Amino acid sequence: MIRKFTTILFSVLLIASSLFAQTAVKLNIAVFGVSPRDAAKSTTDIYTYQSTGLNNVGVGTLNYFKASINGKKFVSPVYTLTRKPSASKATIGTIIDKQNDSTQVVAFTPDVVGAYEVTVTDGGYTSVVVMNAAKFLGYTNTIVNGVDTKVSCKTCHASKVTSFEKTNHASMFTRAMNGTPGLSGPSDHYSVNCISCHTTGFDKSATAVNDGFDDFTFTFPTVLAAGGFDKLVTQFPDAMKRANIQCESCHGPAGSHLGVTTDFRIQANFDADVCAYCHDSGTHHIFPEQWDGSIHAGATSYPTGAGRESCVRCHTGAGFAQFADGVPTTDPYFDVSYSSISCAGCHDPHDAKNEKQLRKIDGGILVYNSTTKGTDETPVTGAGLGAFCINCHHGRSEPISALAATTISTRFGPHYGPQGDIITGNNLIELGGVKLAKSNHLGATVNACITCHMYTGTSVVNNQVMQWGGHSFSMSTFKKDASGNFVIGPNGRRVTDKDNMQACAQCHGSTFGTSFGDVKFFLNGSGDHDNDGVVEGLQDEVFGMIKKIMTELGKIPGVTFSAEYGQYDAAGKFTGFPVPTSKWTKDQLSAYWNAKAVHDDKSMGIHNPKYIVTALKGAMALLGIPVGISKQAEMPSTYALYQNYPNPFNPTTNIKFSIPQSGNVKLVVYYAIGREVATLVNNFLNAGSYNFDFNARGLASGVYLYRLETSNFVKVNKMLLIK
Repeated sequence: MIRKFTTILFSVLLIASSLFAQTAVKLNIAVFGVSPRDAAKSTTDIYTYQSTGLNNVGVGTLNYFKASINGKKFVSPVYTLTRKPSASKATIGTIIDKQNDSTQVVAFTPDVVGAYEVTVTDGGYTSVVVMNAAKFLGYTNTIVNGVDTKVSCKTCHASKVTSFEKTNHASMFTRAMNGTPGLSGPSDHYSVNCISCHTTGFDKSATAVNDGFDDFTFTFPTVLAAGGFDKLVTQFPDAMKRANIQCESCHGPAGSHLGVTTDFRIQANFDADVCAYCHDSGTHHIFPEQWDGSIHAGATSYPTGAGRESCVRCHTGAGFAQFADGVPTTDPYFDVSYSSISCAGCHDPHDAKNEKQLRKIDGGILVYNSTTKGTDETPVTGAGLGAFCINCHHGRSEPISALAATTISTRFGPHYGPQGDIITGNNLIELGGVKLAKSNHLGATVNACITCHMYTGTSVVNNQVMQWGGHSFSMSTFKKDASGNFVIGPNGRRVTDKDNMQACAQCHGSTFGTSFGDVKFFLNGSGDHDNDGVVEGLQDEVFGMIKKIMTELGKIPGVTFSAEYGQYDAAGKFTGFPVPTSKWTKDQLSAYWNAKAVHDDKSMGIHNPKYIVTALKGAMALLGIPVGISKQAEMPSTYALYQNYPNPFNPTTNIKFSIPQSGNVKLVVYYAIGREVATLVNNFLNAGSYNFDFNARGLASGVYLYRLETSNFVKVNKMLLIK
């Protein structure tokens, strides 16, 4: 989890240091979380044990503090313990991990109960962090220092505790000790090594004596079977009070809490480090390691704070949690501070009412209606769990209302992230007499975004966690430099290393090639969508269409280009958009809308090929850009019958084949039992590549066969109809 810079964070730091050198220098120190994976990476660094990254920790727990200074390098930073309990003999660790010239980490272990203050000073710059050390109780325990307080977590947080008790976390250890099949049954491998993460306050450090689970007598049972946990309660009552993953596992020890929150006597945050304490280890616990390389883990694209209430819904973890809970932005306690879009932002740790403990399982997009004019979100259907992602990944405006506005903002367009609009086939404009068509990725993928972006056919290779699929949400891995930082291209985005074509192979087999750039798409027999005379991969074709549209719009008298996107470089590479104004015609604005929406979707056609290509062809036609169909430059050299697309499909799909010699060709679709369904072609064809649409309307779901036959070639493929 540590020592990685995400794309956005790296870019922000780079810009801050190179372009804004005049910015005020700021020194900051904060608690730093370390996962078991990172603690195990080296035996010579300071990361000896894992740490939650909380400011509220157990007595004797090894902690880490990260100090960073922006706008300059460290000169001679000095770390001082400026406050500690009177009985404490603790000191700041002398071993320092210098991550770079402006970032370093020190270790510290609190030795008695109480508050500690660590100060870092470098010249005239100073920063302070406060932490609390306490003992663990167990969330049902009311005995504190030998006194029955009659108070437990449930006393003040009844609703949270009640809902939490229904989660798997709350019963993990109990179910294991009871020999639950699939967890610790006869064929399972549950062992004593598992309990460190399935109990509360367990800390492998010898100095961590703080009434955690491991500080009490406990013997692992020789047999795990029904009723086992109840027997352990009788045998080891103190340890069993700390059994299972309880409140204190995520919020820190409550021994000094009892309603007091000063000096971090309890803590709640959205940091992934808390989850990574257990969920990032070895080859089976990899979610945080994947997430750490995701764009979600980086800095938000916008500053937070007052006036940004509507932005934090999708730019911070806490913001999304408030949105999911229905907290209005006008609430006086509405949190606008920054927190990464982490585990707790998407999953509710306290509530298991939704699958995967997702905070929401529905989502919507803005679709125009005459009453509210597109200000209400229309629920998305058919996206499965992917509807959750669409809560943020959809446009913040729709075109009809935007085009009707009297003033055109420089931010005219769907306002980033319109993936939900694209995959559902909504909010692009039918232009230039080109009828909008749709591919069926939404229906075929069942869970929409999740089906592809979280696919992990090979999540671990040679003990290395792959940064694609899973909680990286990425369809590709990206290149890194010698320091482990992502390589950033001239467009400000990460440079792709390999594409996760296995995600596509779920439905399409291996016919697409080894990268997304290889994927070609044919519409009405043509694959040259940008009309440059060459059939390229779909993404390059879409890029070419956007470039032609923006080049034409760039000819508008007086047009300026956005600093955000830049312009075209000397080599003709597309890097920017012209800035729309109220002086633009409706046609110009409409063409801009389609091109901007497709660009911001970022799939460059993959999410909904027919929809994207027809929308851009319409925009080109509207602006007078030629959209004629070009034939493929090269004649096929071999016979080929390709996998139909899309597959699975409902109700139409496209079948492509190539023949190197002229002759009679027969293409027939059959039921799986061999009975003929339809003959798509049975006549003389010249050498070349062909595409034929098959419409299964009126047919039942199931496997179908399609057979290509010539005088020299016969091949049969399968396809799947899902309704």
